[in-house]
Amino acid sequence: MSARVFIGGVAALVIAVSAGAQERGTIEFGGFTSVAKFDQALSLNTAYGIGGRVGAYLVPRWSMEFEMAEMRASRPNGLKNVNVGILSGRLVGVPFQAGALSVLVGAGAGVSTETNFMHSYGVDALTGIKLALNPNTAFRIDGVWDWLANEKWKQYGSVRMGLSVYRTPNRRRDPAAAAVNPAPSSTLSSPQSAQK
Repeated sequence: MSARVFIGGVAALVIAVSAGAQERGTIEFGGFTSVAKFDQALSLNTAYGIGGRVGAYLVPRWSMEFEMAEMRASRPNGLKNVNVGILSGRLVGVPFQAGALSVLVGAGAGVSTETNFMHSYGVDALTGIKLALNPNTAFRIDGVWDWLANEKWKQYGSVRMGLSVYRTPNRRRDPAAAAVNPAPSSTLSSPQSAQK
């Protein structure tokens, strides 16, 4: 397959598949793998792990989300590897959307990064992209930067990649649509009533 055909196919997919802005009340459930690189002054090198997220759309392009991740981190100077737990909450917006592709930006506070020797809090920033696979599922990649307030604002960055599934709240039936397409009757008419 030539590069032109592949690029044309991807472009057609992005244009044809509508990601659609999520409506108010939609819940996002996501799972991801992550890799992180720490400031050496934190006595951590790199980490790999998994995590999950749950979010709720306040309005179509703004959501509040919470993440929890667990990673295994290597340490400098031959020190033993440690587990790193991360809890974070942030407000996420969608400033740009084209077909199935959405660009994400976000910021949060009260971020918690925990090891057996470090207990910290701080702020974070996120940028990412989301590609809708169908109306209820999307592939998502985020870059997240964390600054730790009680560690003299030392930072670490991570990349998170995974899937998100959306649960849209039940909608009330639109009265105008009900008039055009009435709900099927639960009782069958008898042959006698059909003859009347």
